[in-house]
Amino acid sequence: MVKIIPVEAVTDIIDYEEITEELARTGEFFALQVKGESMAPRIRGNDVVIVRKQSTVENKEVAIVLVNGNEATIKEVQFQENGITLIGWNPAVYTPHFYSAKDIETLPVQIIGKIVELRGKF
Repeated sequence: MVKIIPVEAVTDIIDYEEITEELARTGEFFALQVKGESMAPRIRGNDVVIVRKQSTVENKEVAIVLVNGNEATIKEVQFQENGITLIGWNPAVYTPHFYSAKDIETLPVQIIGKIVELRGKF
């Protein structure tokens, strides 16, 4: 089982989600309940994402990214030579945001996990 935690407060437990033993053997996991529609239509508000804790992802993978030290967001991560761009799949709600290498250090911007599973909720 993994804990479901709200996006705004990455430490408050609101529920638990079960994961398979096979998945559990591949790392440390947590779950987040999605707020907002920036990743619609694939990932929607109230869905739950299962996240493998890790500080890096491959280019164009979907991750939980911490911005300003306390704002967790679910976005596709695209790497550029001089920074990263966070991409929401719903441009009407979230336009791409570029963060320079300096922004990554000073804000900070930090990858805290990779989305490995999506659980739609009704």
